[in-house]
Amino acid sequence: MLFTETMSMGERFINSLAITILGMSVVFVVLIIIAYSLELLRIIFKEKNTKENHVLKNVAETTNVRNLMPATQENVEDIDLLLLITAAVAAEEDSSTDDFFVKSIKPLVQKDTIWASAGRQQNMSKKM
Repeated sequence: MLFTETMSMGERFINSLAITILGMSVVFVVLIIIAYSLELLRIIFKEKNTKENHVLKNVAETTNVRNLMPATQENVEDIDLLLLITAAVAAEEDSSTDDFFVKSIKPLVQKDTIWASAGRQQNMSKKM
């Protein structure tokens, strides 16, 4: 399948098409092999009882946080805020609050101007 000057234009086209198809098929076969090998590794090294371990860990963290924080008005508001955000995230993801635990909330520094934030809010509130 070498290109020579004695080949007609049709033969060159057929040879180049065959080389292209061969190259694409090699790439797809290699990608399929990689995908199956990654799936096999995921199955082999999967941690057993991940959900049970995660739930037990969250229960322990929740009791530790409530025991460590003194019951002042400010901390009660912080705990209420954490519970509210946890419930909002759970509602957005259509999951239970047992699947995750919000440990802390850190406010971000505002990088944009107030006008940019107002415009973004206005664009998000528009109905499509």
